[in-house]
Amino acid sequence: MTRHIVTLIIGLVILAAVFGALGTSSFPVLALAFLMHIIVGGLNIVWMIVVLGMMMYGALRKHPGLIAAPPVFFAIWFGASVWSRYHVEATTDPALAVRTIPAELMSIRTVTLVTPGVRGCCGQITLLADGLVDRYVHATDDEKGHIGPIRMTELAAAKDCTGDELRNSELLQRAGRIGECLKTATIDAIPDGLVVRMKPRPYYPMVGCCTVGTLNVRQNGEEHVAATWHSGRRLVLSYAPLFGQPNLPDPTLSLWEGFSGGPSQMVWIGGPTFTGEDLAAAVYGIDWAAPPKTPDLSTAELIRRAVEISRGPTRTAALDIALTVQAKGGIDDELLGVMASFIELSSFPSNVREALQKFWYKLDPGRQRKFVDLIVTRMQDPAVGFDYNDVMLPFPWDAEKYPGVADQAARIFAERGDLKTWEYELALRLANKTAYQSDQYVEEQRQRFRVIRDDASDAFVSRVLAFKRVYLIRNEEEREFLAQQLDRAPDARLEQFLQAAGWNSPYPALTPMTRMLRERAAARIASVKDDKLRRELQDKFRFDRAR
Repeated sequence: MTRHIVTLIIGLVILAAVFGALGTSSFPVLALAFLMHIIVGGLNIVWMIVVLGMMMYGALRKHPGLIAAPPVFFAIWFGASVWSRYHVEATTDPALAVRTIPAELMSIRTVTLVTPGVRGCCGQITLLADGLVDRYVHATDDEKGHIGPIRMTELAAAKDCTGDELRNSELLQRAGRIGECLKTATIDAIPDGLVVRMKPRPYYPMVGCCTVGTLNVRQNGEEHVAATWHSGRRLVLSYAPLFGQPNLPDPTLSLWEGFSGGPSQMVWIGGPTFTGEDLAAAVYGIDWAAPPKTPDLSTAELIRRAVEISRGPTRTAALDIALTVQAKGGIDDELLGVMASFIELSSFPSNVREALQKFWYKLDPGRQRKFVDLIVTRMQDPAVGFDYNDVMLPFPWDAEKYPGVADQAARIFAERGDLKTWEYELALRLANKTAYQSDQYVEEQRQRFRVIRDDASDAFVSRVLAFKRVYLIRNEEEREFLAQQLDRAPDARLEQFLQAAGWNSPYPALTPMTRMLRERAAARIASVKDDKLRRELQDKFRFDRAR
């Protein structure tokens, strides 16, 4: 028995020494930053080899003490982990965990946050929009306690707002509040009302107590504390003697939580971390990260507001209102027109295209056809959009489902000479009747290219750019023709034209047409009048960058 006890003790000493050596291993900072998962996995593999190796050796050599050493080591570690947590619980002041909010604070109509930074969207807007406060104030507090600029924000009638103020109030517009804006001004002193103050605990060391947040009632320039929140960290042993990263992005857990890694972990004391915005949200009962809610208005009024917003400086806010109306089942032709008016912004990826997709898939077939017709009408207006717009259809296109649309779009591409690039591009996408890379697709591409070869109008460059956005297969016929047309491209659009002509096509050095394109491009770039643009083009279209 004595021999077994001795081998058990020897096994425990060996395990403790190996685990300690692995746990104190040092690695370069860069290795820890980029290879942490690999390092942790390697340490655990080595550790488990030692553990299993000891048990196998004990079994082969008939040393029960060595077989028992790993389970005993794990049991001792687990007991120490539980004890360390009880110790933290016993030595932490229970008052630190109190997070009560006096109910009367919610009636205060002015709230000021004095914090080192701003968390951002969206609670301050919700507080004002929902009428919970009349004034929202933020004051910057640096590490030395110096108060920086004090900025006060209030709601104002849209008629009293500047264009910039309306643009900065887009979240209000998205919630359908078109008659209001946010007005912000710098004031000299913190006003009376509710004042939220934060005293963050230094980030290093990562353990200790405590970040302190206070809710203060300010009257006649004097403040008294109404409530206090605390948050800090303590270090405890993990439940198992293993290596691992804590949960990210925040590595801290509640006291009795655990994870498989270790050898130690941080636990909260007082409560989880919080910000000044969290304190304000708790007082007024809001979700700080949630955008303002759409007011309870009739469908007709929401549609009216969507139409009005779609014509203003924050027009994309109308998309959210339209989706809200659709969810209520209130779609009409006016709302279809609002959504169709965003087609020139349907690039990939974009929030507009995502919104149009959601809208499209909830339309019945009849309204889908109406939506397509509205898009076709809009793409024929040369005053809409800009040449830099590029367009992807926000829905899968099947020309057979919409008889006549493809032929009409093909005529628009071939006959109209006054449209913008995005309109020619959309026309080609709607004119498409074939599957990509099929024989029919190749023939369709040749047919569209013939329109470009015969084009002597000022729309030539726009047609070329649109054509190569839609038909991606390169061929020598197109490259040869476009290489001979470089003089027709304005200096400002020469870069796009060269890309469309096939400068970056695969294996550009292997064909005579590509060599001709390079030679002609070099001469054309040399004739660019603006010195800065010429140098940029010469650098970008060097032969050694042709790939």
